[in-house]
Amino acid sequence: MKIIQAGETAAPETGPVAPAVQTPTPSQTIVAAAPSKKVAEIELSSGRTFTVRKLGPLDRMLASKAIGSEHVVNALYANYAMIACSVTAIDRQPVSMPSSQSQIEALVFRIGEDWDELTDEMGKVFKTAEPDTFDPDAVKN
Repeated sequence: MKIIQAGETAAPETGPVAPAVQTPTPSQTIVAAAPSKKVAEIELSSGRTFTVRKLGPLDRMLASKAIGSEHVVNALYANYAMIACSVTAIDRQPVSMPSSQSQIEALVFRIGEDWDELTDEMGKVFKTAEPDTFDPDAVKN
């Protein structure tokens, strides 16, 4: 007796058969084409653990909407809000992305005294790769 796994087709006992090729659904195609989000779990010296992710364009739009038009031009407020919106879990307990100013402020309050260390570590994790040295001979016309 042979157990047929998902995606396989029943074949006669005459020999091995190549698995059937399965066409991806439209949803699978969209998900596969979407850029992957960079996620990191950061453990701080306080013992608290934060899961953070790099915000994509849609995430930044939604965060700007939550910040509100009167605060989005305030660079300090917007910076705090964007970092807060990057937090997806605190001590491995999921955190929803804030959708209002009060939710943003509540999340900043929850992060509390760990804010500076968290932002420093996020800067290291999400830093774009830069070449170690510049070789002018490598860039010739």
